[in-house]
Amino acid sequence: MVCVSPDNTKRITTMKSKLILTAIALTAATATARELAIHECPQPVRSTIESNARGGMIEEVDWVAINGKEIYVAEVDLPRDTDLKIYVAADGQLIKIREDLAFAEAPQEVRNTLGSFGGRVDDLDRETEGSTVTYYAEIERSGQSDLKLTLDASGRVTQQYEDHDD
Repeated sequence: MVCVSPDNTKRITTMKSKLILTAIALTAATATARELAIHECPQPVRSTIESNARGGMIEEVDWVAINGKEIYVAEVDLPRDTDLKIYVAADGQLIKIREDLAFAEAPQEVRNTLGSFGGRVDDLDRETEGSTVTYYAEIERSGQSDLKLTLDASGRVTQQYEDHDD
């Protein structure tokens, strides 16, 4: 049986988030970060965040500057304890959106692929960057390391690794 556990979605850090944090740590000499309220963001950034927040509660906005490039990441709480992250460039251009996703909301191809690994889907995110949609999943497997998968919109696995941290 494959199901999504909303209780554990907050505790899971995806592979991409870990890579971003590592990149920030490695470039600490040239990286700056701080938390902002939405009203402290430049108007183009604020407009993009608000127009993509789907009526959710904008919890916080993180401003990050790495090697002179500014990115704003807004964290939005949506109904059903669903999280949404909106990534915006300093000029207000939408970079990408990443959202928690219930297993049943994923396309059938993605559900079929995830179901073929056995275990339980513990976390599922959909990331939309332009017209490219990518899915990130963590599968808990009894007696084995968790499995982290990256899938394209057709359900094809593009990356896979075992998470030995749990």
